[in-house]
Amino acid sequence: VFFFFLLDAAMVNYSNPVFSDVVDGASFAVDVLAAVSALAACYSRLEHEPLKGDVGNATAALVGQIEGHCRELVRALLASASSCEGQSGEVAYDKIWTLREMASKSEATCSWIMECGGIPAVAQVLKAYPQHSQLHNEGTWLCYKLCGIDGFAQLLQQTQDSMPVQEAAAWAIAQLAKNQIDRGKVGASEWPQGDLLANLLLQALRAQGATLEVRCACCSALQLLLQARPCRGTLFVQQGGAKAALDALAAGQAAGAEGSKVLVASMHLITTLVDGNAEVANELRSLGALNALVTCGMSHPGKVTDQTMWTLGQVGGILPVLEVMVNAPGGSPAVSSCLVAIAKLAWLPLEDSFQQQVPEAAKTLLNIARRVGTSGDVAEKVLQALGGVLNVMAPHIEPGREQVMDIGVSLLIDATGSSSSAVYAQAAVASIGHIAAQAPAWRAPLKRALPGIAERLRHMETIEDDVTKCTRQQKTFFWASAVIAGLPVVLEQMQRQAASSRVQEAGLRAILGILECEVASQDEGLVDPKHAPAAIAVVADAMRGHGMNMEVQWLGCRALGLLHQILPAAVQTPPEALEGVLAAMKRHPSWYKVTSAACAALRGFLEPRQGRDSAAASAVTGQMVTVLRRQGMGATLQRMFSDWSDSSDKELLEDSFYALGLVEGLPAILQVLAAGEHLANVALRSAALQAMFELIRTFPDLLTTPQLAQNIYAVANTIVARTDEADKAAAAGKDAGDNTFSYKQGGELHGFASVEGAEIARRAELLIGMLQGAIAAPAAG
Repeated sequence: VFFFFLLDAAMVNYSNPVFSDVVDGASFAVDVLAAVSALAACYSRLEHEPLKGDVGNATAALVGQIEGHCRELVRALLASASSCEGQSGEVAYDKIWTLREMASKSEATCSWIMECGGIPAVAQVLKAYPQHSQLHNEGTWLCYKLCGIDGFAQLLQQTQDSMPVQEAAAWAIAQLAKNQIDRGKVGASEWPQGDLLANLLLQALRAQGATLEVRCACCSALQLLLQARPCRGTLFVQQGGAKAALDALAAGQAAGAEGSKVLVASMHLITTLVDGNAEVANELRSLGALNALVTCGMSHPGKVTDQTMWTLGQVGGILPVLEVMVNAPGGSPAVSSCLVAIAKLAWLPLEDSFQQQVPEAAKTLLNIARRVGTSGDVAEKVLQALGGVLNVMAPHIEPGREQVMDIGVSLLIDATGSSSSAVYAQAAVASIGHIAAQAPAWRAPLKRALPGIAERLRHMETIEDDVTKCTRQQKTFFWASAVIAGLPVVLEQMQRQAASSRVQEAGLRAILGILECEVASQDEGLVDPKHAPAAIAVVADAMRGHGMNMEVQWLGCRALGLLHQILPAAVQTPPEALEGVLAAMKRHPSWYKVTSAACAALRGFLEPRQGRDSAAASAVTGQMVTVLRRQGMGATLQRMFSDWSDSSDKELLEDSFYALGLVEGLPAILQVLAAGEHLANVALRSAALQAMFELIRTFPDLLTTPQLAQNIYAVANTIVARTDEADKAAAAGKDAGDNTFSYKQGGELHGFASVEGAEIARRAELLIGMLQGAIAAPAAG
């Protein structure tokens, strides 16, 4: 730390003509730093007195002298920065910048600044130069360096009479929150100071002198603070936040084109407030939010209109947006914005009060769809919106019970015909697929769409241009066919066009779509176990015929793993399933997606299909283990750990450990953990603990001796101890100003950064608990 003090002192001397004539200031500073560094290093290594004591005293005196000068420099910089006499804003900025640079390199500097007045003193400097935005920004981040997020709160409290400083603080809060989210942290919604900051920003938003810039900054920061925090949002509204947001909206509206940023920011804030909070939506409607939003949307084209229609739908539901669209002049940009908003809203979960609007919305959209034809951008958006509202209605209305539903579904089916444009047909098929997935009763009527879908699939193979778009349409058509009619229709298309890699990929995605969705586990009509052997054969053929297509190999491995799980418990794993997975691993050993899917499939092959209590399923697992040993799979898995030693994918590692433990035994897992290249991989250790727990729970006979149980017990305890040490070391090195890190003490988690450490502790505890019986039994005897 004191080396940086010396560097600062040396740079102050840079302006001295004597130093400038002798040597460049920067070179001098570096040279002196090197001398002091060498002196300190020598003192630490000297062994003989009195030399060691003399050098130590000299070093301490030098450092003390530097410290005194630096402390005085900090006091002088802070005291003089707020003086406007004979000083420009640029000079004040240079002083605050110097203080921030020193503080960023020295915690001692932070304490000196706090001794000299701290954040109130910095706030006084910022208020003295209301026109200098660069100074405000620098000073705001200096406050953050001094006290973390609390520094922002203190600065807002100290500068409530200075709107420019309030603006700078609001933007800094928004920037920090966004940066944390981008880095994978929780962001502002979890800050302990969130309630206080929201209140202070609300005061700034409601201030009489709030400018457009202040309103925009406050709305942006508040949106991040209130995101996913409905309780905080409710409190914000109770304190007048809803009216303040609408006032910001009105101010942006009154400012014309210059207010567009405020409009968008305030609407983002309103959308955040109503997300999952019907009470707030009611409050906003009572304050006239719907009329205000409609007025804004109709007078500001482009991005503002798009955001307005989306916010209007969030606050008032689908019908208000439809009313705007119906009343908009022909060719108005509002029409397109309304359709986009409705299409998005209809496919999201709706509040109960908004669901009551759906039948009326369906009638309006059906009438519009009849008028706009079957081609063009508007027609596509209308069909997407209509499909969304029909999807909401379908689970509650059986075929033949409601005319608007029957007519709407018929319109979707007709849209798959050859007279419709490709994008119009794709929109119809996507809606048909979702309706079939959500409402099994509609699958029989929807089978009328299958000939049109099949014809389009055949036609697509002759299209050479825009392959990406064609592939996307194929995936949609295959998936919809599978949801309507089950696996056989997809298998038939894959066999018919076996040479097409695009068709095979789309078919595999469709198989995965119905196997992975919740419908598959609830509806036996969609996935019939008797179709599994044929499906496995078709998938294996696709992988064999397109061995170098990595997408086919990846999707194929995933499909084989899932199809295997729906086989009857006593049925052997088809040889072609295992051959397909092993061949994919061999062809693409360095491609992560293939390796991950293949290991997941192997684990699926080895896990008993009906649990450990099924003798038939256990016998199938035993035979699979025998086959894998003959194939040399143990060596393959051990090589894989070397290839992926730095992987953070716990699922891949856990699946691999699971297979290795069955094929080679639990000692093989311990050998991997002992390898030097794996010692620092937290994900690998966590995955190994979980895999051993699952293996011992399902196959207790794997604990062949009490000594093996003791070895696993010792390894688990060692992993926990090393992880705890690493957590504490990481915590000690973190920036205290971040305020988002703390470490684990006494086995409990206090914060967010040591989640992995806590997970390892939990997994080790489960494993150790299971081992206790195996270790204690011989001792008791």
